[in-house]
Amino acid sequence: MNARSADADQTRELIRESVRDLVQKECDEWRCLAWDRDGSYPKEVFDHIAALGWYGIGIPEHDGGSGGSESDLLVVAEELGRGSTDLVACFSLTASGLRTILANGSAEQKAWLVPALMAGSKRLSIGVTEPGAGSDAAALLTDARRVGETFIVNGQKTFCEAAGLPDTLIQLYARTDHEAAKKQHGISMLLLDPGSVGVTLRRLPTMGRNITGVYEVFMDDVEVPAGNLVGAYNEGWVELGAQLPLERLIISAGFVGATFQVLEDTLRHVKEREQFGRPVGSFQAVAHLLVDLFTRAESTRLLVYHGGELADAGAPFVKEASMAKIASAELYADAARYCMQLHGGYGYIDEHPLTMHYADSVIATVAGGASQVQRNIVAAQLGLRMM
Repeated sequence: MNARSADADQTRELIRESVRDLVQKECDEWRCLAWDRDGSYPKEVFDHIAALGWYGIGIPEHDGGSGGSESDLLVVAEELGRGSTDLVACFSLTASGLRTILANGSAEQKAWLVPALMAGSKRLSIGVTEPGAGSDAAALLTDARRVGETFIVNGQKTFCEAAGLPDTLIQLYARTDHEAAKKQHGISMLLLDPGSVGVTLRRLPTMGRNITGVYEVFMDDVEVPAGNLVGAYNEGWVELGAQLPLERLIISAGFVGATFQVLEDTLRHVKEREQFGRPVGSFQAVAHLLVDLFTRAESTRLLVYHGGELADAGAPFVKEASMAKIASAELYADAARYCMQLHGGYGYIDEHPLTMHYADSVIATVAGGASQVQRNIVAAQLGLRMM
């Protein structure tokens, strides 16, 4: 190991200790369970995260960031996942959206929005999915027609996480050219203020992920200033595609952290819980199951950070990000299900964090891109053509 990699590892461990300390003191899984049951948002926690500069980790200081690497950012996400993957989702929306603004925003947008996002006075949501455009995201129909210095927006978005939180802007993907030859063309990204006249939000009654909240967004002749166009006109699909791989790595790191929390909780339980005169964990069926889950968790963590290392090196990581999303989401779902079984009836009581993890793990294989879609992406990267 050279001095540079040793320094990077040391930095990463310092970040891990810092985030783990915050999680234990302010947002561990028990606190997250209470917020999830109440449907409440811990604004003070995210204000603290902003004050520590974690949104800007991996962004050079000369661009308004905190320096460090994208791999460092994944450490933050992994440790936040020990509290709740919902915390990671909310963190990721702003952290990855910040990079989209830096890569595509105008000088004016960067001048006011980057400092606001870093300070936590503004947060980001994203509006892509529609009732008829889920995995086929490019089939979106929300319409944005330019009239002078204003876009008139009409349409509906659904499953918009965090759209109703205070001080939030929605990265809205809308169709700006209905004559484009391909559906991926003619899409632009606008910054939408949910408080604008003509915007209606409806919070969806979801089984889990109730900290951040999931919303429908209805737009009826909403006026959006032309200055809120981010990037090139009709090039929003390219911007979205550039944002998604890192976002997938961030949420994958969160799934890994949540999985380790679930496994460690369960390991402690099976060592303490006795049946038939001995600890439950001494039975081979239990021990081998946990061994397999811990082995998968360690392997998946390596896959996630491999993607981060590629991102740090400026190398392509689309394939690795999708692989990490598949592996981490399916691992989290399996771990939550099996560990609930190992806890017996205690894990089914809604006062236990496992119930939160179980509900959140169900959507893990869908949110951020379904596992089936991720497999299609990996297949394409491997040069496989599917009909």
